[in-house]
Amino acid sequence: MEEAEATLFLESLLGKTLNVTVLDGRIFSGLFRCTDGDSNIILSNSFEYRMPSKAAAKVAIEKLKTTGQSSRVDMTSRFVGLIVIPGKQIAKVEVEEKREWPRNQSLSIRTKS
Repeated sequence: MEEAEATLFLESLLGKTLNVTVLDGRIFSGLFRCTDGDSNIILSNSFEYRMPSKAAAKVAIEKLKTTGQSSRVDMTSRFVGLIVIPGKQIAKVEVEEKREWPRNQSLSIRTKS
């Protein structure tokens, strides 16, 4: 990809929601504001998501083994606002796109009667 083409691609992502996974497994989700030559990324209105702790997962597994009941172990999250993610820490970047339903088409839902 040529530099001009790469610049246009990055400009097309400005203002879109990115999900950035870092090397320790955390995920940052926020609006893409800018990047630099070192691949650092700045996100605004960001949330940090963490995988459940090993202790919480272990408790859920034990509950399943002893009672047969499954339990949910959710990711934890917190609002972090404006954040700089160092390029050296980035493992994966995903663009979250919202799909618009065409205005001239209707959605029909069939239910069992």
